[in-house]
Amino acid sequence: MSDEVEQDGNTRDEDRMSESGELNTSAYKWCWGTVDLSDRLVWNPLVAEMVTASSMMLELWKHVVDPSLRGSLAAGFAAEDERSTSQVAAFLAGVSRLGHASPSGMDSFGRGQRPLSLLDRVRGEWQAQALRAGLPLSGAVPRSRQADPEHITAAVLPRLTGCDCADYVDGEQCHDRDHRGLYVAAYALNRHRGDVLHADTVAKAYRATGGPGWDAIRSALVNAVARHVGIDPESLPRLVRPTDPRRLTALGRLVAQSNLLSGGGTFREFASPHDTLEEMSAQAEKRAREAVARMGGAR
Repeated sequence: MSDEVEQDGNTRDEDRMSESGELNTSAYKWCWGTVDLSDRLVWNPLVAEMVTASSMMLELWKHVVDPSLRGSLAAGFAAEDERSTSQVAAFLAGVSRLGHASPSGMDSFGRGQRPLSLLDRVRGEWQAQALRAGLPLSGAVPRSRQADPEHITAAVLPRLTGCDCADYVDGEQCHDRDHRGLYVAAYALNRHRGDVLHADTVAKAYRATGGPGWDAIRSALVNAVARHVGIDPESLPRLVRPTDPRRLTALGRLVAQSNLLSGGGTFREFASPHDTLEEMSAQAEKRAREAVARMGGAR
């Protein structure tokens, strides 16, 4: 990425961040991704795992994905070329976990892990610091609406990637043909690969997205991934124009693999919410290279 492009990207980020007081802080870095209570009592920032997933996708694309599949995905996106397809795929891999940044997602800190006494202490420490940083937690007994993170992602992602239509209500699809690809891509990130994601399911999930504070947090996360990949998220309507959603099935598999390899449990060194985005990006690229090399895919 050239210095000029990087400076322009940084300027856009700063302009977006100036629009909301929530984005003037690093609150988004306090969203948790992986909690490890096995021996080190640490948690990994969600944004660190999101940018790592983007780097994983780029490494898999270069060294593991068969050229015929790369061509098929480029055709499936109706993209300009394979390079832009790889950038879009990396961006989507990163933002596929966006739905975890929601009241119910954050309230579930360490759910199902033991010992509970230790979990309560770690959760309390995280919550106190996250509230001070500006993460819009309730700070009380959670009574958040529940929804699958993938459904929340589908509900909020189009608005953050170029759809500004007035008829975008409750996560339902707008009627602008130029934005159809945004919805197809967002729905394709349903990594469970079960039944086809229905608009009614997405509309229900929208009710669990939280208020404007959470909108600001998710916007910051999307901008962080976009900056890491080197793409303008608002260029997605031009870059994503799939004609047949079924051709994007392979994207879901690659997204799932990228996220599996990017979780905090796959590497010893966790990131810190006090790290800069540049530091997280450097760590992400290093981890992705190492992970793909272990798979025997690096050339």
